Amino acid sequence: EGGEAGEGERGEGLRERWRALDGSLRRLLSTWFDQGLLKLEALSWETSPAGLLGRVMQYERVHPFTGGWPDLQRRLGGGDADGASEGGAAGRYNRMFALTHPRMPGEATDNRPAAMRVATHD
Repeated sequence: EGGEAGEGERGEGLRERWRALDGSLRRLLSTWFDQGLLKLEALSWETSPAGLLGRVMQYERVHPFTGGWPDLQRRLGGGDADGASEGGAAGRYNRMFALTHPRMPGEATDNRPAAMRVATHD
């Protein structure tokens, strides 16, 4: 029985060390990813870095980019070589945004598509 008590004490000590590590990680991560440090960037076919756009396509799970780069260009409302929008009228009103962090250049921590609606009045 003496051995079991020693194991219980070691187990409790180990749990305390894990709790301390967990607390430290929570503090660090909440500081690093404080919403004040995140930047909301509008993504653009013409001006956003290709690496960032590629990662947005790679990470998207809700509305996957099944058509690759042309699909991304359509969703961003980017023009083709003739200056016309591939997405037509729908592409003109699509916008995509990414949350970026200054310590992770070229990485999107999150991305959100947005469709703007045009109100018509009679």
